[in-house]
Amino acid sequence: MKNWRMLILGVALTANTAFAAPQMVDKVAAVVNNGVVLESDVDGMMQSVKAQAQQAGQQLPDDRTLRHQILERQIMDNIILQMGQKMGVQVTDEQLDQAIQNIAAQNRMSLDQLRSRLAYDGANYQTYRAQIRKEMQIAEVRNNEVRRRVTILPQEVDTLAKQVAAQNSQGTELNLSHILLPLSENPAQQQVDDQEALAKQLVGEIKGGADFGKLAVTYSADPQALKGGNMGWGKIEELPTIFAQAVSSAKKGDIVGPIRSGVGFHILKVNDLRGESKNISVTEVHARHILLKPSPIMTDAQARAKIEEIAADIKSGKTSFVQAAKNFSDDPGSANQGGDLGWTSPEVFDPAFRDALLRLQKGQISAPVHSSFGWHLIQLMDTRQVDKTDAAQKERAYRLLFNRKFAEEAQTWMQEQRASAYVKILDNNAQ
Repeated sequence: MKNWRMLILGVALTANTAFAAPQMVDKVAAVVNNGVVLESDVDGMMQSVKAQAQQAGQQLPDDRTLRHQILERQIMDNIILQMGQKMGVQVTDEQLDQAIQNIAAQNRMSLDQLRSRLAYDGANYQTYRAQIRKEMQIAEVRNNEVRRRVTILPQEVDTLAKQVAAQNSQGTELNLSHILLPLSENPAQQQVDDQEALAKQLVGEIKGGADFGKLAVTYSADPQALKGGNMGWGKIEELPTIFAQAVSSAKKGDIVGPIRSGVGFHILKVNDLRGESKNISVTEVHARHILLKPSPIMTDAQARAKIEEIAADIKSGKTSFVQAAKNFSDDPGSANQGGDLGWTSPEVFDPAFRDALLRLQKGQISAPVHSSFGWHLIQLMDTRQVDKTDAAQKERAYRLLFNRKFAEEAQTWMQEQRASAYVKILDNNAQ
């Protein structure tokens, strides 16, 4: 669900403004299969997009063009949500709560601060939750359907891993904006010529000083169009192949394109670049611990008292850490080895255990630590840097191949769903 995790607070408020005041009789803006898009949904998103654009200083096209883009977005969302209903896709309250907590954390807020911010902006918290749930359902359906279309061969992974190792540019991250001028599945030559001419015209206007974001909102069929076409930061290897090749030598501020693909003509703007070290080194820790688990015969408080007693005995020299682990530890995997956990990445441990471990100096023993398993004493024995470049490059190559192919397939899949759906637009202002 990578995409919805990037949902910023402002975007999540989409459609909330429609609930700020009592509405007159709602009208249908479009019929989509056996569902509808309401004019209140379109109006709410219009207000939200305009508010965000004003905050960001982004130019927008005229209301008619903007309304058309928003209606198309609502239609596509409706199509995917209907698919999700047929597939039985559900987002539990627990998943939704966790997602909202993640959004709050990404915006450096507590959950209470997030709710206060929503109230300050005049947004209803239950409406906000419904919007996030909808975004999660859409992402789940899209991801499930597109993943099936992605095939990655071992040879592809090996080849890309070698390229990553051999080319410094493959570590580059880019911040791109994108305009897609779409073509139908079997376009007539006139349509191809018209879209190509429009693409060249737009490139000329952009190089002449026109606002890229405004043109993206006006013309682009990409899902990021309402954000001015901004795709955010990403590795060069994550881009579709034709994009990666086109921007391999691009510099900040460059306009790249038009680029022809199977779904249309693309125009890219390189907003920024940043590099990355080729060598990948990770820190491993060598630790040992003593674990006492609460049980029917030992309460949590008793376990804590006992671990404090053991800690005092070790500190006074009455017993050694190794002997105490053998005598008392409830961890069957390490007790016989004196609590030794071997060399490993700290990320494999329970978060509370990991955080306490990372605060220790070499040889230091922690205060009692409470984790989801019970009470621990932890000793950091040593740390080391391990070169994981080869393994990491293969893992990264697989991930980047998947992301690249997913992006290519997702656009094709969305166009196929839109083309096969029954859509009747009733909103004259958006036609």
